[in-house]
Amino acid sequence: MNYSLIWFICAFATILWQSAQARLIVSNSSPVQGETVEIFYEPVQADGNQLEARFNDHSYKFFELHGGSKILEREKNDKPVWGCLVAVPADIKPGKYLLNTGREMQLINVMDAKFPFQYLHLPVSKDNFEASAGERESIEKAKATLSNQRWWQGVFSEPCHARRSAAFGLKRVVNGKPLKDYFHSGLDFAAPLGKPVMACAPGKVILAHGDYQLHGNVIAIDHGQGVISFYIHLQKILVNEGDMVKAGQEIGKVGQTGRASGPHLHFSIYVNKTSANPIIWFQHAF
Repeated sequence: MNYSLIWFICAFATILWQSAQARLIVSNSSPVQGETVEIFYEPVQADGNQLEARFNDHSYKFFELHGGSKILEREKNDKPVWGCLVAVPADIKPGKYLLNTGREMQLINVMDAKFPFQYLHLPVSKDNFEASAGERESIEKAKATLSNQRWWQGVFSEPCHARRSAAFGLKRVVNGKPLKDYFHSGLDFAAPLGKPVMACAPGKVILAHGDYQLHGNVIAIDHGQGVISFYIHLQKILVNEGDMVKAGQEIGKVGQTGRASGPHLHFSIYVNKTSANPIIWFQHAF
């Protein structure tokens, strides 16, 4: 009797059975560009921290969801559930993409958000994307922050009580020339100089830097598990790196520093290094 063959068949059957028992659930399998999607994984064993979700050539770490998730509550599920957040890039081509954890797979059908164009005029001194020494590296480092702790609950609040002057995803034409490979990565709030800027949710200040050439005075807050908010072009910074802040706490003042055509707050939310539409975070609790 070929025991090696029998062992291989049994092992292969076990893998198939385990795969059939595990579940991969997506909150929305037809998201629009810029939308944040919740991914839930229910493994056979509590091994979620050893797995990653993959989408559009990027990896996403799973975090254990204590108390389960709303999507699974109705099923009275008592198994460990792991989750992560995926921001669909604003510039990804609409179409079908594969989301997988290695064994389990889901097809994601990305829909066109139909972002409009915006026409701007900038003085010659600001009609460029030249950055200060170390500026891009500092911003990218903040975007890549991945903390195990989750500091927020519920929806995010708007960081400034002012009119929204530029929406997420806009394609811009500056001084008559379309910007190549560019989209507006956040929301602009039209406000006078010195108007208060508040933290959109609890978290830890990971960047508080003044006088960058592009971003001007900028603050970044880590809300945990790959979610980072940015507050750009500030007149004043009222917090320090390492500070813990509460939702609604004043952290700065509206300005026009850096590459800004006038007083306003540029506000962005990054989810696992990808910019997400903040409007969805104001309306939906993740």
